[in-house]
Amino acid sequence: MLEDQYTYLTMANSDIDMVLLKNYLSANGIPVITREKGFGGPIRSIFMGNFTPAHIEVFVKESDYDEAVRLLDYEEFSAELDEELWMEEEKEKKSH
Repeated sequence: MLEDQYTYLTMANSDIDMVLLKNYLSANGIPVITREKGFGGPIRSIFMGNFTPAHIEVFVKESDYDEAVRLLDYEEFSAELDEELWMEEEKEKKSH
């Protein structure tokens, strides 16, 4: 079974969230599979509208799980960005 090779990562609450998450992880080399709970897919959008909760489960390979969690950790990601910006500012100060 395919899910046996993958580990649950998170739940996306809309098709847009799922697409953004899938593209972000794929851009970082992490393949993703998804599974909708209950009534879903294109039929949900037709009958229920685009703003209903989708409850899409997102799975990644076990070997990619730690990296995916790290990528989704906003605080760690934000800290890394702050550190990179600080280093760039320091380089600019030294070059002037």
